[in-house]
Amino acid sequence: MFRRNKKSNVSVEINDYVLRSLVMKGPDLSQAEVFEIAIPEGVIAESEIKDEVALFEVFKQCHSLWGGKKQEIRMIVPDSIILLKTFDHPDDVEPSKLREYAEMEIGYSIHLPFDDPLIDVFDPVEGDGKAMMFAANSEPVNQYINLLLDIHTYPEAADVRALCNLRLLESMNLLDDTKTYLLTNWLINELSITIYSKGNVEFQRFQPLDTDLSKWKAKEAGEHQLDFSYLGEFDEYRMLITDQMLELERIMDFFRFSISKEQNGIDEIIVMGDNPNLNNIHSHLKQNFELPIKLINDQFMKKHYPGFKAKHAALLGLALKEVK
Repeated sequence: MFRRNKKSNVSVEINDYVLRSLVMKGPDLSQAEVFEIAIPEGVIAESEIKDEVALFEVFKQCHSLWGGKKQEIRMIVPDSIILLKTFDHPDDVEPSKLREYAEMEIGYSIHLPFDDPLIDVFDPVEGDGKAMMFAANSEPVNQYINLLLDIHTYPEAADVRALCNLRLLESMNLLDDTKTYLLTNWLINELSITIYSKGNVEFQRFQPLDTDLSKWKAKEAGEHQLDFSYLGEFDEYRMLITDQMLELERIMDFFRFSISKEQNGIDEIIVMGDNPNLNNIHSHLKQNFELPIKLINDQFMKKHYPGFKAKHAALLGLALKEVK
């Protein structure tokens, strides 16, 4: 059930309202422990650090929970700064050289909306002259890395949330390489959409949810655990979710007619994330789409990873990452 890790490490997820970390306490995830610390409003806004001093204080609180100095840290890069891009390459470029080729071509044949990007490259269909890359703006990532260095930890790896979620779903044998999935990851103030088709990531989209985080309050739910609840009129928030139903429909149509050229449609929708209303979102989706919709909620997680909840899914996927 649990995949072994070769060494101890800490997996970290940071968004606008919480810093969540998973600390390995032994050789496998059955002994791991999750810690959550609320991030004060305004410290991070739309994944951008606004108050680095205040965030450093949050990191210092985490330091003792993580087990002291020189812990190896892996982190999830914020979805809002991730870009998925297709690029052409000459036929004589070997798959092992694609990343090197892409790095040389950035600013020439490959154009990105930010300078000095962090990239990872993969080749869905070898020999077709096309490859894909995940690219991230390095400036905000380096801010987080510097904070981790300041508390004497060692940043070991950075990963994309969608890949972490897919890694976890694979560990639970929930993905069929013959199918196309619409993976939706719902946070309180953002939605990340990934299309995973026949074993490859085909599409990535980030959607902000324009909710007032001052209306969301954290309360203790056990030692170093938090629950978030909405103090405003919930109909206001429900409208934000309803608006996303139209966006999901547009994305599915775009994939079917523009990307896959009517070769493939979405076979199944998967609902994940740390949104406290995940069950209601699932019900809303079932009312709007005549597709199989799988919900990765607390009850489902406990069957596969006892002791963990739906909000821990991406962290578990990051902890399962093999880092050389």
